[in-house]
Amino acid sequence: MYSVWAMLQAQMQQQGQRRLVVLSGDPQWSELIINQLTEQFQGDWLTVSAHVAGAIDPTKAVSLLGREFLHGVFDATQGLNAEALAILAGTLKAGSWLVMRVPAWSQWPEQPDEDSLRWNESSGVISTPHFIRHIQQQIRAFPEVLLWRQEIPFQISQIPPLPATGVWQMPDGNPTVSQQSLLDELLQATRGVWVITASRGRGKSALAGMLVRYWQGKCWLCAPAKITTDVIRRYSAISDSAEQKFLEQETPFWSVDNLLKYCRTKKGRQKNKSDADWLLIDEAAAIPTPQLAELIRHFPRVLLTSTVQGYEGTGRGFLLKLCAELPDCHIRELKTPMRWAENDPLEAWLDSALLFDDKSLVYDTRLNAEELHFHLICQPEWLQHPTLLLRQFYGLLTSAHYRTSPLDLRRLMDGNGMTFLAALSGSPEHHQSLVGALWMVNEGGLSQTLAHEIWAGRRRPRGNLVAQSLAAHSGFPQAATLRSQRISRIAVQAQYRRRGIARHLIIQQCQAASQQKLDFLSVSFGYTADLWDLWQKCGFRLVRMGTHREASSGCYTAMAVLPLSEQGERFAQSAQQRLSRDAKGLGSLLGFTLPVEHDGDEQLNDSDWQELAGFAFAHRPLSVSYFALQRILLKSNLALPALRKHLQQRLSIEQCVSELSLNGRKALLKHWREEAAEALASIDKILASHWRDWVISCDPAVANHPHHPIDH
Repeated sequence: MYSVWAMLQAQMQQQGQRRLVVLSGDPQWSELIINQLTEQFQGDWLTVSAHVAGAIDPTKAVSLLGREFLHGVFDATQGLNAEALAILAGTLKAGSWLVMRVPAWSQWPEQPDEDSLRWNESSGVISTPHFIRHIQQQIRAFPEVLLWRQEIPFQISQIPPLPATGVWQMPDGNPTVSQQSLLDELLQATRGVWVITASRGRGKSALAGMLVRYWQGKCWLCAPAKITTDVIRRYSAISDSAEQKFLEQETPFWSVDNLLKYCRTKKGRQKNKSDADWLLIDEAAAIPTPQLAELIRHFPRVLLTSTVQGYEGTGRGFLLKLCAELPDCHIRELKTPMRWAENDPLEAWLDSALLFDDKSLVYDTRLNAEELHFHLICQPEWLQHPTLLLRQFYGLLTSAHYRTSPLDLRRLMDGNGMTFLAALSGSPEHHQSLVGALWMVNEGGLSQTLAHEIWAGRRRPRGNLVAQSLAAHSGFPQAATLRSQRISRIAVQAQYRRRGIARHLIIQQCQAASQQKLDFLSVSFGYTADLWDLWQKCGFRLVRMGTHREASSGCYTAMAVLPLSEQGERFAQSAQQRLSRDAKGLGSLLGFTLPVEHDGDEQLNDSDWQELAGFAFAHRPLSVSYFALQRILLKSNLALPALRKHLQQRLSIEQCVSELSLNGRKALLKHWREEAAEALASIDKILASHWRDWVISCDPAVANHPHHPIDH
């Protein structure tokens, strides 16, 4: 039998192709087959598994980027990490087998999937029948995939031969025809931004390295992680070791944060002078757009390389969101693979199975929003209508959102508490196309006791992203008890934007949510004036603004709600009032004016007492109690040195620790809490005691909620 396998591998190496083998059965059986294969065929046999000693853990597979191996094993017997599978496949060079171990075929769809712990909103491991059945369908659909099931005798005749192709020539390190053409353009460039996009293994990083090698000047290198730049450094190398040392010195690597800090510091001193002729940014689409845009302004020539679609979760949003706004941008694409031959069986299967093969669809641009009809999608329908629903829905998210990835595909198909709404053109009797997509996640409905513990900072269960944040950060435990839905994603085909389709999707979802007696819809987004304008037009009200920039967007996190019930309306009004009181101070911290009315009242109210008690007697962080603490410092006549040094004198934490002779940050935080408690007691000792009892109560529903006279 293995002689046939050897013959197949020889053919694969000659033709520059790779194949997938699926072993379905007991783990002990598939492990035995793996041992036989590794003994029979020489190679690296890199293993990705969470349960095999010496293997690469799936969550750490990103460390494999930029490396090459011959043969690999992917262990999916207890869970399928789709990103890790794609990463492993991308490292395998021509002539490789990728052997995937899976459970018994009939049991696989209903077996608990450990990977669900990473992405499912609720706690605990769940089965993922829709995604697994999709993978099974894909395995069956590709005759080049070898499926070996333990319960069915394996027949040599079942192995289909590869289609006959010419002999494949492995790249020799010199530029290919397409690379040379692009390299000539880059070497002649005087200014501008050049964007090189490609699927995995097309040589875009190699091209960047060649630019470093042949450019007669200075190049700087930047990337999300230094490990991903190994290919660039390898192709920039000259055989002479002294020359290689020179190249390494002249091509420094910068992390994104350090380079931004350097550019901002240098800006005032050397306005028109650049330190480098070229800034090379590898896997640029994994960097937030605002940071990329800022970096680009500091260099005369910039080369951005990016995987347009793949497991990094970049999506074509990279081109839509950044490149379209640049005045001097040149977009180029590498299409010919270098690590393996064209029409590679493994790549073809992976692209189809993980929906990497998104194709741009052409639509009738005369369509109006009134001509659409809306369809509520249940998760079983993904498999019933894979082309119209699954591929178009996920493809639209990929094209419109920056970081759509296989993890989102897993959530989409099997995550708990998901709701999907599609805006379709055409009629069921004729051709239909998906124009808009809305993805909602159920939140809230937690007990008052759990919501109180979340507010107090003592609990943080999985899921409920906005509901928990509004309880933990905005100080509203009722946000977690009310029933709500969060907008996870909303997308409209580029041709149809600014026609009210997103608003129509929201209106439809509001009607459905009201029928389900939900209290509000919510959304969390990286704040920009344009995005807020969209949500405001849809009826949302701004209720929270974060003070730290999102890593994904480079913007401050904003949260907004659209109330649907009387309880939801009361909550929205309370949250708006609190944001209004803090708006002036928030604007000073963020550097721009918040789009809310400013309430200049600096007197302590019930909301302040609750917040201050949460800080003094529980675990609420100083950052969320910041403005209430500022108000009590104005009210109190006590010294309160620790709080005043940090909040009024603006001393850093390190300076406070030093001046107060404390033993680190934890000691300072303890001191802050003690001073806050002291300040409350000095204003009203009895009321402070009541609030303390309420805060530490295990069942706030039966505890008397304290109130204080209005003049407090």
